[in-house]
Amino acid sequence: MINDIKVAFAFLTRIPIGHKPDISIQRSAVWFPFVGWVIGGVTGILYYFLSQGIPALPAAAITILFSTLVTGGFHQDGLADTFDGLVGGWTPEDRLRILKDSRHGTYGVLSIVLQLIIQISLLSTLSPKIGALAIITAHSLGRLVPIYFMMAPAVPSHEGMGATYSRAVRGRDVLASTLLTIVLLFGLIGAHLFIAAAIVAVVGFVFLAYVKKKIGGVLGDVLGASEQIAESFILLYFVVISTHSIWLSWLI
Repeated sequence: MINDIKVAFAFLTRIPIGHKPDISIQRSAVWFPFVGWVIGGVTGILYYFLSQGIPALPAAAITILFSTLVTGGFHQDGLADTFDGLVGGWTPEDRLRILKDSRHGTYGVLSIVLQLIIQISLLSTLSPKIGALAIITAHSLGRLVPIYFMMAPAVPSHEGMGATYSRAVRGRDVLASTLLTIVLLFGLIGAHLFIAAAIVAVVGFVFLAYVKKKIGGVLGDVLGASEQIAESFILLYFVVISTHSIWLSWLI
């Protein structure tokens, strides 16, 4: 188990964690929400203290930059590649060819810039405590979403990370990761977890349907894009409930 957690950290972050050569994609994927919970915890604490000492906007910007550095922009890279391909190509073949290109085009750059603007803007409207909880939830619950996407068929005749995970991850792994996410987050945000999860599920379903229509299945880049989209909608949810103090009684 310890080695599986180390593999998950090594895969999702730039933290230099050594692990044994015995690597199980199936077992390590279960721990993705835990990795997000740890990253979110550290990042949330950073935002909590920064936002009490400096204006909210630069505090949010520094916080998002910090989390991006920790992960090496891993998921943002997938977001950029995905939108380069989905928006920039006219046929499924064109889209897949663009997706395989490691260089970022106009749509990819725009997706990263817009994503950063959206996340920084949303986070900057939240109080230190609610912002910290939102960050933890976004990072942990957000990393559960790609695990569900791994259950979807990969792009036919395409070998890559998405295909590898689609073949390895099973329903019991998704269930285990889901239960782990509940254990990690329910004590922090209570019933808000299930509301946020429902919103993310709807958004994820729509995005997955769009991806399948455009390229016929999932790729590794799509997994990263799904995580980033989920993060933004989770932050948006916390912004919405922060305007209704009666809902926040569950968090205070």
